[in-house]
Amino acid sequence: MRLGFLDFFKDIANFVKAGSVLGVDFGTTSVKMVEVAKKGERFELRNYGILSTKKYLEHPNQAVQTASLEIVEKEAVELLRILLNEVKPKSKTVLASIPAFSSFVVPLEMPLLSVEETEKSVAFQAKQYIPLPPGAVSLDWIKVEEFESDRGVKSQRLLLVGIPSGVIGKYKNIFKTAGLRLVALELETLATARALGDFGAPTLLVDVGGEATSIGVIEKGALKHLSVSDYGGIHLTQALSRSLGLSIVRAEELKRRRGLTGKEGETELSTLILPFLDVIIQETRYARDSYERRYGRKTEKLVLVGGGANLLGIEKYFGNQMNLPTALPNTLNGFGYPPDLEPAVKNLERELPVAIGLAKRYF
Repeated sequence: MRLGFLDFFKDIANFVKAGSVLGVDFGTTSVKMVEVAKKGERFELRNYGILSTKKYLEHPNQAVQTASLEIVEKEAVELLRILLNEVKPKSKTVLASIPAFSSFVVPLEMPLLSVEETEKSVAFQAKQYIPLPPGAVSLDWIKVEEFESDRGVKSQRLLLVGIPSGVIGKYKNIFKTAGLRLVALELETLATARALGDFGAPTLLVDVGGEATSIGVIEKGALKHLSVSDYGGIHLTQALSRSLGLSIVRAEELKRRRGLTGKEGETELSTLILPFLDVIIQETRYARDSYERRYGRKTEKLVLVGGGANLLGIEKYFGNQMNLPTALPNTLNGFGYPPDLEPAVKNLERELPVAIGLAKRYF
């Protein structure tokens, strides 16, 4: 039932952990890879690679992943091989992410039970929430917290995670074809929460991807709530393309260069982008409200990650609209890395949390 190290490690005879490991983050429009080692209590970022495909701009059906739960195997293998040639990692051991939109995530509450009894209860309840037959989905669950109900009953909150078996099979095929050894799959937001750690208060985590945005709440380094918006960076680009009569590639370049900022005469750009960004913000408000009603605690900070979080001006605008202070992702806190990476660290901390969090899980 559980998706995790043990299920995959059983397939590897006499498994011995390698000196380094690869964390691979498959997004809708890019693949990100890190090679991480650990010496004592300190992690080392040995190398990384980020490879985007522009095919999705002109042909959305050629994205690495689509929001219909499909990952495009041929495209993914091709990008992986290019990255491997560039990064030249010493390790072939991989932990990979599954995007939130390729999964079913359901919050559950139940009496505090043993692990065995909890598994049985989760499997039974999954039939009510996941619209796939039991043989077509792999189930996992994460214990979020224990609490006492209004009636004084010891209880527990869980997140039920369902991944279609076909999606898991595709991932296994992709890495096998690329000559890599996949040892675990993990929901991307769980990996991000691990990478960012504890912000000292309940924190909204907004991961702005290409075709979708995942919205979580993390508390003490653990994921408490997760929802998904069907809007991402490509929708902002398409708005510019339609309104200004530009090619989609040109609109993407314009968005990256100017963002929400601009001198006099350039403000029109932000007025075209903001209606779509406001949709993501509204869904972030809904996620915040859902968390606060469920847990009875207030979110106090906001963190933006993902490629879309590099949009100029997005942090200030998002924070003002949510009336929350923004915190910088500390993805590489406690990491050693080559000195020549220093100028790129700020952007990398937004781009690499999923891949870094995956690698950290290994050790």
